Amino acid sequence: MDHFGIGPAIQGAARIYSYSARRTGRTQSLLESVKDGDRVVFLNHRHAEQFKSLCRERGINVDCISSPAEEPDHVLHRGRSKGRTIFDHCWVEAYYYHHIERGMRLLDQISERASGHLHVAAETDAARYEREKWSQNL
Repeated sequence: MDHFGIGPAIQGAARIYSYSARRTGRTQSLLESVKDGDRVVFLNHRHAEQFKSLCRERGINVDCISSPAEEPDHVLHRGRSKGRTIFDHCWVEAYYYHHIERGMRLLDQISERASGHLHVAAETDAARYEREKWSQNL
């Protein structure tokens, strides 16, 4: 049990970062940094195709693929790229969100399994307050 609400606070901080980093030129920066033979990993096929089109316009041959952030090993099934393998910022954010949530669930499961049957920890008012404070939509 995350009695102190650290998991939800980390989720909130990650959301704040994501929202504040929007429209700051991350895609343009990535476009300017890729070179022939690089591979860029996206969350979905549509974004991969859009970026590949932008690369073609610049005369750069880049492999753009989609892969679920929850299963990063899927990238390994494609073999090695000729250049670098780079993860798009949306993919990286989804990866971290997934693992923060997974860590929170794992702590809850361990706490429940390690607690006595009569002492299953119910969410306290303070813990609920912390979770809700950090979980609100920004």
